[in-house]
Amino acid sequence: MMDRRSFALIVGSVAILMLTFVSIFNWFHGLGGTGAHAEVYDELFTLYWSLGTVIGLGVYIYFLWLLTTASDNSVDDMEIGQAPLERGDTKIAWSITIVITLFLLVLSDATFDSINFFEEHEEHTTDESFIIEITGYQYYWNYQYPNGIHYTSVAGEPLRIPVDVPVVLEVTSGDVFHSYSLPEHRIKIDAIPGRVNSGWIQAEETGIYPVRCFELCGDDHSIMIGELEVMEKSDFDAWYAGGGA
Repeated sequence: MMDRRSFALIVGSVAILMLTFVSIFNWFHGLGGTGAHAEVYDELFTLYWSLGTVIGLGVYIYFLWLLTTASDNSVDDMEIGQAPLERGDTKIAWSITIVITLFLLVLSDATFDSINFFEEHEEHTTDESFIIEITGYQYYWNYQYPNGIHYTSVAGEPLRIPVDVPVVLEVTSGDVFHSYSLPEHRIKIDAIPGRVNSGWIQAEETGIYPVRCFELCGDDHSIMIGELEVMEKSDFDAWYAGGGA
């Protein structure tokens, strides 16, 4: 049987663990987010966090129970070449195994559904959708629209898209590895030389949002930033029809 000091240390560690879980949860949901991708991503994070908290707390409680109920006399003397004697009820171990397996099945199903949502843009595009070709260079982005509008982020020009319209982003690189990221929308598409990776975005709110490169791409990686401007559809249509003027 353990003493009070050991018991207090274990209870304190459980409290710290729970405070850590709560802090991470509050921090993540304080980051903000908008758009269809953010909703799916945040739901997936909440599921992982919730199940992880349940499993972590369950393991701590189980070991706490073992420490408080086991006696010193129940410990086997170690003998080389001999397996320890089996003690206790194996139903508990099997129950824990089954519960963890079910948790993993739930997480796997939710994860694959989220991946399909992020990558299979064909299921979400409409007649109003269009493709923007994005090419990464050290240290800026090149944007190409279907009607010939073409510019870069060097002068601070934002990527412009209409609100509530699914837009496909085809991303590649003209030199080294980059990663086109829209943190507020939980979107990240790798830019790889000689390869085109596709993603999509459906913005739900107008405004200006940050664009970042999430791949270390050179000495000046930190300056490879830009902006996304989500416009009212009528304003975007006027800008688009005017050739980007």
